[in-house]
Amino acid sequence: MKSSPFAAAVAAVLLAAAATHASAAQSISFAATAPDGSFTGMFGNTAIAGGAFTDTFNFSMPTGVAGITISSNFTTDQMNNIDFTSVTFDGQALNVGSTGQVEFRSLVGVPVTSGPQQVVVSGTSGGNGSYAGTLSFALPTAAVPEPASWALMMLGFGGAGGLMRSRRRALQPAGLA
Repeated sequence: MKSSPFAAAVAAVLLAAAATHASAAQSISFAATAPDGSFTGMFGNTAIAGGAFTDTFNFSMPTGVAGITISSNFTTDQMNNIDFTSVTFDGQALNVGSTGQVEFRSLVGVPVTSGPQQVVVSGTSGGNGSYAGTLSFALPTAAVPEPASWALMMLGFGGAGGLMRSRRRALQPAGLA
């Protein structure tokens, strides 16, 4: 089978066009860690060419709990419009808050384990669209019982002790009491 130079040129143009709509993996730099171990990071993209796009952000987090939000909006110029088709954090889809002129998605309280993480943003751009997102992280907190739980636990121990004491009295012979 012969391949024509025209077919090779068309394939090269199509491949180049596809490459402009899918960006290479990007990294997220996080702000300095706060005294409580929490931190935040920003990510996004600007001047996104018209058509479909996919942006991948790679980063690392320690074990803890994370949250993520992403948004895009435009006023009147459709060139600035972004429509998210999919936004995932480690494969988990973000919840849709709004679509249309204001696009917003979020995910809160996501348990993460130490190591590499990934955010993948896919959508369409009107020709000069942009979006921005924020990642936040907090260390897991130790479970401390609430005062009502402590009171219920103490009442349970007291009740168990009372039952054991009354049972012991009931089992004693009549002459020893």
